[in-house]
Amino acid sequence: MREKDFMALRGTTSTSHLTRRQLPPIAVRHLRVAEEFWSKQYADKNRAVPLVVVKERLMQTRDADALPNGLVTQLLRKADLNQDGYLNFEEFMTFAEASARESRTRQAFNRAALSVVPRGERTVEKRSYLQEYKCCPPALFMVTAALVEIGVFIFYVYDMGKPITSNGPAPLYSPLIYNPYRRYEAWRYVSYALIHSGYMHLTMNLVMQTILGLLLELVHGWWRVGLIYMSGVLAGSLSQSLAMPRAYLAGASGGVYAIVYAHLGNLLLNWSEMEFRWLQLVLCLGLSVGDVSMALWDTFGSSTPSNTGHLAHLGGAVAGVLVGIYILRNLKKRRWEKYCWWVALVLYFILIGTGIILNASLPDYFPPSE
Repeated sequence: MREKDFMALRGTTSTSHLTRRQLPPIAVRHLRVAEEFWSKQYADKNRAVPLVVVKERLMQTRDADALPNGLVTQLLRKADLNQDGYLNFEEFMTFAEASARESRTRQAFNRAALSVVPRGERTVEKRSYLQEYKCCPPALFMVTAALVEIGVFIFYVYDMGKPITSNGPAPLYSPLIYNPYRRYEAWRYVSYALIHSGYMHLTMNLVMQTILGLLLELVHGWWRVGLIYMSGVLAGSLSQSLAMPRAYLAGASGGVYAIVYAHLGNLLLNWSEMEFRWLQLVLCLGLSVGDVSMALWDTFGSSTPSNTGHLAHLGGAVAGVLVGIYILRNLKKRRWEKYCWWVALVLYFILIGTGIILNASLPDYFPPSE
C-alpha cells in the first residue's frame, strides 16, 4: 500500500499519527502484518465489521498468531472507539500503530509464552497479563524451586568438604536424598529432588525446568505447574524404587520430565490450535529419542554404567502426560476431551496407588531398614 493511500484510509480524525518513514523497520513490519490480517479476513477496507466477529477471529484464527500481543490485547479490550459495536479499518490501524512500538524483546517474550497455549485458551485475561508482565513478581514456583535447589547444592558442597565434579559426589548421608534403607522416612520420596549429584546434573535440570516451566507457569498459573512438577517427582521415586530397590536417588529429573511431557500431552490434545506445533513436537520427540537411546546404552552397552535413574525419568514423563492432560485443559471443550481428562486422572492415581502399595507391602523385596 502506498503512503498516501494508507493515510487516506486512516482519515483525518487523528493528527498525531507518525508516517511510516518515521517508524523503525520492525514497527513498519508490524503495521504490514496488521494490514495483511485485515485484508485476509475482510477484503473491503471500507467495511465496518461487528466487533464480536473481529474478536473471535483474533482469538482463534491462525492468521492472528503473527500479530503483536499488544495489538490483540488492545483490540479485545477497547477497540470500538466510537462505541457503535463495529470496528472499521481506521480504528484497527490506530491500535496497530500503537502496538508497533513494542520492543523486539517484548515481542519475543509474548510470542514464546503464547506458543505453549492453545488458541482456544488465549483469553483476554491471559493476553493482558502477558502484555503487562514485567517479571515482578516473578513466576513463583519455578523460580523458588530453582533457588532452593541451588541453595541445597551449595550447602552440601561445603558440608561434604570434597571436590565437586560434573558428576558428583552426592551427599548420601543427607536426610533429603532417597535412601532405600530408610524408606520409612516418607518425605524422601519427594525431597530427593532437592539433591543433585554434581554441577552438570544440577545445571541440566535447572535449564530444562526454567525454559519450559516458566513459560507454562506464566500462562497456566503456579499451582498447576507445581502440581505437575510434584506429581512427576513422586512418580519418579516410586518407579525407580521398584525397578532398582537398592539404589539411592537424587535430582529433580522426575519433575523436569513431568513438565516437558505435560506440555507434549497438551500439544497433542490441542494440536490444531497450537502455534509452532511441529517445532515443539520435534523438540519433545528429539528429547525422548535421545533419552531412551542414552538409557539403553547406559544399561546394556556401556562397560561402566552410570547411576542415572532412567526409570525416574520414565515415571516423571508418564505422570506429566497424565496430570498435564487434566490440569492444562483447553477452554474450548470437546466431548472426547472430557473422557481423556478423567481417564488420565484416574490412571495416574491408580499407578501412584499401586506404587505406594507395593512399596509398603513387599518388605522382602527391598533392603532391610536401618
